[in-house]
Amino acid sequence: MSKKGWPALSYTADFVKEYDAIKDSGDEHPCINRKIRLAVISGVLTEGHSNSESFGGMLSHLDRNIFEVTYLLLVEPTYAHQGIAHFTKSHPQDKVYSWAKNEHLDAANGGAWPLRWGKDIEKWELDIILYPDLTMSNLARRLGMMRLAPVQVNTNGHPVTSGHDRSVIQYFIAWEAAELPLEEAQNHYTEELKLIPSNCVYQYYKRRIVPGSQMSRMDFQQFGHLTRSDFDLPDDKNIYLSMQKPFKITTEFDKLACGIIKKDQDGLLVLHRADSQANQNVFEGRLAKAGCDMSRVKFFDQQPHHRLLALYKEATVILDSYPAGGDTTTREVIEMGKALVTLPARLLGGRWTVGYLNSIGLKEATKKALIASNAEEYINLAVTLANDIELRKYVEADILASSSNLFEQQKAVDEWQKMLLEISPYQRCQDTQLGNKDEL
Repeated sequence: MSKKGWPALSYTADFVKEYDAIKDSGDEHPCINRKIRLAVISGVLTEGHSNSESFGGMLSHLDRNIFEVTYLLLVEPTYAHQGIAHFTKSHPQDKVYSWAKNEHLDAANGGAWPLRWGKDIEKWELDIILYPDLTMSNLARRLGMMRLAPVQVNTNGHPVTSGHDRSVIQYFIAWEAAELPLEEAQNHYTEELKLIPSNCVYQYYKRRIVPGSQMSRMDFQQFGHLTRSDFDLPDDKNIYLSMQKPFKITTEFDKLACGIIKKDQDGLLVLHRADSQANQNVFEGRLAKAGCDMSRVKFFDQQPHHRLLALYKEATVILDSYPAGGDTTTREVIEMGKALVTLPARLLGGRWTVGYLNSIGLKEATKKALIASNAEEYINLAVTLANDIELRKYVEADILASSSNLFEQQKAVDEWQKMLLEISPYQRCQDTQLGNKDEL
């Protein structure tokens, strides 16, 4: 529909047409004696955003002897007050841009005005464009309709296929540990699905807690002194906590959450408040319809990060949302060594937690206590963990002991670098001379 409305966005850069013509003729592209030109383009490449937290470590650690890196933030009105993420300034040689709509230049061009940006990007003659979150940003979505590099990649900052033809966006990069088997998972993408292997974690993640402290790295506030009384939560109840925003939650989760406090009469359900009173009324109505005792459901607005960490600390069991589960939040819970129950969904957005739990070296008994295969088991696992104190201590100790395997893993960078070299439209002559890209 967008292409029909704005046909000018179905644009291919001239140098990309030349590349395609050589490839289509059956001739080999010669190797290059330069770095691979990689651009990272996002509408949420802002400081503190979960996608900057996810991708920043890996992008900062890519070998600048191999890659020439450009960052481009497409300034969305929602994030206009936030600056570009600090990690983009890690290497002085990287090029860093923030572009916003120009009302004077673009007012007459309707929804096709991002073509102006496309013409500027074309001048860079990039090899690869990586969109970390193509479908999260209205601006990135339209820019992604254009063919501005020989290879264009979508990935899981917003874990949804672009829907574009594979001639425009060639690849979706995901994580084997969080996906269904490749042949089945491929059905969820218009792009060719490429997988970072499951024998490593997906990204070079940084801890969200200042090492050796009980201080948030996000707001540099202490949280260890906060207790349930600071949240007006009772000491004599099992606290089941899910602070995922309600837009991630459907009626399927309502039945899970309400089933837990129905089974555990000492249970109190703590959830994130909706973004408007109208939506909150709908949310509460759904929960009541699902059988929740609403006197045992408490809602919190979005919390400062240190207070969110304190809520994790004081909770009895953390509930992964469904069908869209946690990612950054799951890593925080693992870092704190808290018990987290998950029900893996069909699509990638609901499978990050199971990927993490299966990849950090947990004991089989721990994984069995945390990963459900159906709704009934999800409810039973949560209630069992809350009421079996010895089991919960065992699980929490194992999670905490294994949590270091989630953070600052160089192998994640190595695998991403290998993947980018594999999909690159050109081979570098010096890499070819090595005989095997795996030697890099």
